[in-house]
Amino acid sequence: MKKMMEIIIALSIIFTGCSNEKPSVNNNVQKNANNTAIENTSVSNTKQPQSQPQNTSQSAKNINSNTKSSSLDNINTAKSPFEKGYYDYQGTVGNNMSIHMSIYPLGTDIVGSYFYDSKGKEIKLKGKAGAKDIVLYEYDDTSKNTGIFKGTLNSVDKIKGTWMGADNKTNYQFTLSLKSIIPGVEYGKRYAETVGTESDQDVENFVSKVQSYVVNDNKEQLSEQISYPITVNINSKVTKIQNKDDFIKNYDQIFYLKYKQIISNAFTKYMFANWQGIMFGENSNNIWINEVTPTGGKSKLMITAINN
Repeated sequence: MKKMMEIIIALSIIFTGCSNEKPSVNNNVQKNANNTAIENTSVSNTKQPQSQPQNTSQSAKNINSNTKSSSLDNINTAKSPFEKGYYDYQGTVGNNMSIHMSIYPLGTDIVGSYFYDSKGKEIKLKGKAGAKDIVLYEYDDTSKNTGIFKGTLNSVDKIKGTWMGADNKTNYQFTLSLKSIIPGVEYGKRYAETVGTESDQDVENFVSKVQSYVVNDNKEQLSEQISYPITVNINSKVTKIQNKDDFIKNYDQIFYLKYKQIISNAFTKYMFANWQGIMFGENSNNIWINEVTPTGGKSKLMITAINN
């Protein structure tokens, strides 16, 4: 009997030991399972862009959309300093990327475009401006957002801020200085006050043609684009050119090397315009374009001033 009791007690101790060890084993297993799950999650996240590209892309679109909405919603457009008309700027992105920009307040939006001087290709802009802040999103030809200008301004004279790529990884500081304003004109009719019968594109095409004649020294073709008589400087002397033959004879003195280089390198977009005409060139070295109606003829664009 005593022996039987000893056996029962021994068995009881064994069962109790096994019962106490079970939770410990389960805890260890649970801990290992958590570690494994975390590792699997890490692996799963690494592979996710490949296995589920559409979901990842949609998530990125939502983030970009939310960021864009937030950036624009915080701007009080009622306090924008921009009034009806074109505002033309020149400046830099980063340390050495020169740009030209033209913007226009259209309703509650700011619209326009800009180009890098080294490329000349226009990039569309759309955004909003407040009393101190301006945000402009840029778009390529497929309407895909390719970057954003976030700037501050004390007046329309100068805008400073940061340009960021659409991936939010690339950014550069930018500075823009006001070059000129064409006030009061309708959007898309930049040159209408000067040339009511010609579209903006027609004007820029004409100026590009004039520029190509200068670049290639096409004296005869260029002479046909001028409204005579016209006043020029020849050897620092004011001289009146009476006709085409007179112009061709004095061409090399009119388009001397420095002046030719200025006209050849001038931009044919965002040109200044007023009631006197459209200015093409830089500072005091320029050519003025206007609409001229010859006697008994049809109005057309012609060169009306050569400031050399």
